[in-house]
Amino acid sequence: MAVTADSASLSIGQAAARAGMRASAIRYYEAAGLFPPAVRVGGKRRYDPQITDVLLLIRFSQRLGFTLTEIRRLLKDPSGQRQKALWRELVDTKLREINALIRSAKGVQRVLRETRDCDCVTLTSCCYLRDESKLVSARD
Repeated sequence: MAVTADSASLSIGQAAARAGMRASAIRYYEAAGLFPPAVRVGGKRRYDPQITDVLLLIRFSQRLGFTLTEIRRLLKDPSGQRQKALWRELVDTKLREINALIRSAKGVQRVLRETRDCDCVTLTSCCYLRDESKLVSARD
């Protein structure tokens, strides 16, 4: 994505508008090393129009829960079959993380439902709280 003063290029505001994000997010992603620093023309950042695709990929990946480190790998690693394999590896890892979160959330949901209308006189007499203190004691 080489940009020169003579080429059709985007200001940071134009790039932000095209990607539907704030200019500060672009500066942050640039500082985080997700793409090379912008060329400066007259002291102002100028981006190749292809930056829009990169920014959309970053936003899409973040919505799926990928970290900046994982996104950086996607953007810098090779293309073709190797990139497809990397994508599958990252997705499989993310799916395992999401499944663990779902199991945990379902456990929390179950306890909340069961304790909502329980007959405990006080929270400190609640059987779930006593069970929690047993778990803490078992870890020590």
